Amino acid sequence: MKILNSQQIGDGDKNVIILHGFLGMGDNWRGFAKKFDGGKFSFHLIDQRNHGKSFWDESMNYNDIAKDLLFFCNSHKINKSIIIGHSMGGKTAMKFSLLFPERVEKLIIVDIAPKKYLPDFKNIIDGYNHLDLNSFNSRTEIDNVYKIFVDDNFLRSFLMKNIYRNKEGKFRLRINLKVLEKKIIEIGSFDHENLFFDKSTAFIKGSKSDYILEKDKNLIKKCFPKYSLHEVHNAGHWVHYDKPDIFEKIVKSLI
Repeated sequence: MKILNSQQIGDGDKNVIILHGFLGMGDNWRGFAKKFDGGKFSFHLIDQRNHGKSFWDESMNYNDIAKDLLFFCNSHKINKSIIIGHSMGGKTAMKFSLLFPERVEKLIIVDIAPKKYLPDFKNIIDGYNHLDLNSFNSRTEIDNVYKIFVDDNFLRSFLMKNIYRNKEGKFRLRINLKVLEKKIIEIGSFDHENLFFDKSTAFIKGSKSDYILEKDKNLIKKCFPKYSLHEVHNAGHWVHYDKPDIFEKIVKSLI
């Protein structure tokens, strides 16, 4: 197996693993991790497969992705950790805790439930596919074309982080777009396999987000009986970006 790319912030004894969402990367969480006591915590900001600088693979199911994380923990001699996962990363974190509960001390899930979603990323993916990266000389030129597909400035700047210059100075995509597009239904799905995780699990949701609904609470309780739900007022799906101070305060109270 290949080891996931990661970066470490802090060198404390308490290990915290952070798993980004769909089309994200570990580096997105760098500013957040730096706000914690580096002498107490070791934050591991992971690039999941087909994202960031991690390896590309044809598979995108959560059993395999959870095994990537197990291999990472074994390789870094991390026996037990607190795991924080946002969106797709939350599903990886949930699957990992259900399959390997002895390796998890505590779970923090950001704005996702253990259920199937039908994600609509058509404009985002169409935009990436439309870009002829060889034809651009600057990021501004790319941005001007991409805004035809994604007009939200925050979302577009987040998605533009997946575009980089290679050693030859050519623009390239960090994500394995072909596989992510092909596996989009699989990424939206989730099978809890009638397993449950019997340790502290916190769900943090944005009040403006519809990713965790009232009717999801029964399923959450079934899979994570020791769960708590924390709602952040005026935040959407990207809770940690919309209300960073409140999000940080909640996480600090949990870990």
